Amino acid sequence: MFFYYILLGFIGIGALIYLFFAARDLIRISIPTFAGGGIYVGTPVEAIPIMLELANIQPTDIVMDLGSGDGRLLIAAAKAGAKKSIGYEIQHWLVKQSRELAESEHLSDKIEIYPDSFWHVDVSNTNLVLLYQISYAMKGIEEKLQKELPVGARVVANGFKFPKWKEEKTIGNVRLYIKK
Repeated sequence: MFFYYILLGFIGIGALIYLFFAARDLIRISIPTFAGGGIYVGTPVEAIPIMLELANIQPTDIVMDLGSGDGRLLIAAAKAGAKKSIGYEIQHWLVKQSRELAESEHLSDKIEIYPDSFWHVDVSNTNLVLLYQISYAMKGIEEKLQKELPVGARVVANGFKFPKWKEEKTIGNVRLYIKK
């Protein structure tokens, strides 16, 4: 009988440990959804060259990635010659990962990544925005960018399009928008 209670105790402790880690991962994955974004899905590698082609990055460009994830777009923009790449990512573990990746690529001086929701960020100091967002966030992002971006700023969106903003050019599922 004593062995039975010990076995139940170990099973109970194991179940509590499992629930702790499962809940932690569920919370970590769900945070962006509650903040008005989506669950992290990295920009497909094959979309990055298309995004860069439409972006036509110049040495004076200040690039911003709203929901920068693992930083792959920030790094690609910096390598393409952008003056500065700035990312906002609500998931702290992705901020850490992207900062480490930028450092390993020796681009820390050209890339800044902030652990913050892009909804609270002023984007008026940028002239190029790179996006790979979820469909239901695009309306709000469109309104924010139309209100805050300077005239002539470019937005390159992969996957989902803005409901009202007319794209200037499209290659596959990637769209270029220019603020008028």
